Amino acid sequence: MGYPGGKSGAGVYQTIINQIPPHETYIEAFAGGAAIFRKMRPAPSSLLIEKHGPQAAALDFEFKDQATIIHGDALDVLGSYKFTGREFVYFDPPYVMETRRVQNRDLYACELSLADHNQLLGLICRLPCMVMISGYRSDLYDRALADFRTIEYEAATRGGMATETLWMNYAPPVALHDYQYIGDNYRERENIRKKANRWATNLKEMPALERQAILSAIAADPAISGGAGLSHQEDRR
Repeated sequence: MGYPGGKSGAGVYQTIINQIPPHETYIEAFAGGAAIFRKMRPAPSSLLIEKHGPQAAALDFEFKDQATIIHGDALDVLGSYKFTGREFVYFDPPYVMETRRVQNRDLYACELSLADHNQLLGLICRLPCMVMISGYRSDLYDRALADFRTIEYEAATRGGMATETLWMNYAPPVALHDYQYIGDNYRERENIRKKANRWATNLKEMPALERQAILSAIAADPAISGGAGLSHQEDRR
């Protein structure tokens, strides 16, 4: 699905999903084509928010049995949402106009003004859950999200390759929601996949009690298991 600014490009969605910790509810604000939702292993519950009516209707038609689709403004929806702290919210808003190669030209049906971006950043900093935001570097975002962790990656755009940034309000995850894209590039991902398949086959061929003894030892060793059960608050300490 070709959607302006979508995150379905090779190397892009893998980079993003490899930064997403375990969570109970996945929320994609400014859903657009919902590229990350499409590529990632489903969460126990998912919420897609899209302001543009026709696009929200398209998402509802395609995913009504897999997620809750809300046609509305993400700031209004999230401003009244009852958070539990086990949510993960991914923001991929229209990027700040001055950071784009072609400025002063609308790309989306629902653009954001600088005032809108300021309001969005204020909301993001108040959310009591794990948050990730995509964008191009700007003084506005760097000031507002100064306490957030960042990584950069290269993405193919209609104007060529561009450096994009992820801002995150949590430490590097010690466990992931979805491991299928682990690795920095295709070759590394393939090597890890083959290794995982080989180890899985070896475990399956072991006697049942020997297999359970190994799995129990792995689960009991925090240096191996990575403390996957840590809460969001513990992750940020």
